Amino acid sequence: MFYTIIARFILVFLLFTLNAYSQEPLSNATQVEVAQLAETFLQQTNTPGLSIAVRKDGKMLYAKGFGFANLEEKIKMDPTIRLRTASVAKVITATALGRLVSEGKLDFDAPITKYVPYIQKSYAQLTTRQLAGHTSGLAHKPKGTKYEKKQFDNIKETVALMQRPLLFEPDTDYKYSTYAFNLLAAVIEGASGEKYMDYMNDAIFKPLGMEQTFPENIQALNQKDAQVYQLKKGQLSLDKITNASYKLPGAGFRSTPTDLVKMMDAYATGFISKDVIKDMFNSHQLKNGKKTNVGIVWRSSVDPFNNMVIEHAGNWRGARTVVVHYPKDNLSISLMINARCPVLIEETAHLFAHIIRNNTKVKATLENTSTALVLTQITKKGKETYEGLLSFRGTEGLLKTNSKGFLKSNPLMFLGSENSYALATPYGLLYMDLKNTDSLEGAIFSYYTRRTNNPVDELPLATFKQLK
Repeated sequence: MFYTIIARFILVFLLFTLNAYSQEPLSNATQVEVAQLAETFLQQTNTPGLSIAVRKDGKMLYAKGFGFANLEEKIKMDPTIRLRTASVAKVITATALGRLVSEGKLDFDAPITKYVPYIQKSYAQLTTRQLAGHTSGLAHKPKGTKYEKKQFDNIKETVALMQRPLLFEPDTDYKYSTYAFNLLAAVIEGASGEKYMDYMNDAIFKPLGMEQTFPENIQALNQKDAQVYQLKKGQLSLDKITNASYKLPGAGFRSTPTDLVKMMDAYATGFISKDVIKDMFNSHQLKNGKKTNVGIVWRSSVDPFNNMVIEHAGNWRGARTVVVHYPKDNLSISLMINARCPVLIEETAHLFAHIIRNNTKVKATLENTSTALVLTQITKKGKETYEGLLSFRGTEGLLKTNSKGFLKSNPLMFLGSENSYALATPYGLLYMDLKNTDSLEGAIFSYYTRRTNNPVDELPLATFKQLK
């Protein structure tokens, strides 16, 4: 125990030194671009507030809030405001799992009964890897909703909530399960010999400088906690705030984007060993040979610029969140919105990240222009064709069509690399590839996480050509 305490003290000192670097702001031009894109995003999505943080090589590159944390009290969003993590809590728990394996205290493939002797027999042979990779067969949540009204003070109580049989034989299918993380918290307790939150505070939050990450207590919220909203059919209203203590390890924290990108230092400083990181980021494979593109919680994917990313998002009452990590660059970005909303947040984060990562700026494909075009959108009903106009000046423009859908009036912004633009929509930022050689033509892409190929190589959401 003495040597464990000394080792943790040394680790805290080293990581404190790493976190002590002052924020190094981006160039004024890049900051303006990010701010313009953020304000346009809020306007198009009708979301109340957005908080962004970007960190690279242990230094904070950018952290800023936009819009409002609380509309009723006119409290502006800023990087110190705490928001619901929703399912981003899962990668917080995953970071603890990785640390324990690095310390030699946990085996991803051991039956969890080794660490949780009180676990019911039907779950006893499940492994940490299966639970963390959503291949255990465990249901998403227990039956009923009565537990949402109770404040749970220990993990053992929340483990007892689940009595449902497994949905399938482990490793034969993929089924997302938030409840699995209650079992993983129990594994952390058994492997560490400490209560879940004691271990999280002492071994994860303090060493990594995560000073604004706490279990949410809805009875103790204050002005440093964002209000929760929901967006339905474009209309914004207050969301119902319910107790999340029954699913703390999988969705129940409050945090900030700055804390979440600080957490990613764990994956670059030796806090989690390189071999363990590789294992955590590597896709799980089912018994039939199919890969899930999910490792130990983390999802692997590809952005429109052909960069491999590791990421996880969350969507719950009053929250839409994401953390995206670029392993090659050791750069991480986190976006948090204080509203439950249909925003494609991974795609949105990729485009914000590209502005910041793109050090070599080139001239926009478009110059000052106002071009008539025909847009073809691919829907479930087939192809739909609309006429429109694309106007552009400097680095910004507007796409307008006679569509009655979400591609009716959409601002666009040049992303600083050839043919690459962001199109602002009610669903967030979409990637637009735009060429202007003999005539104007382009494509708009919408894609999802857990990918193995560049989304630009697949069928676009819509295409457009200059009207002749």
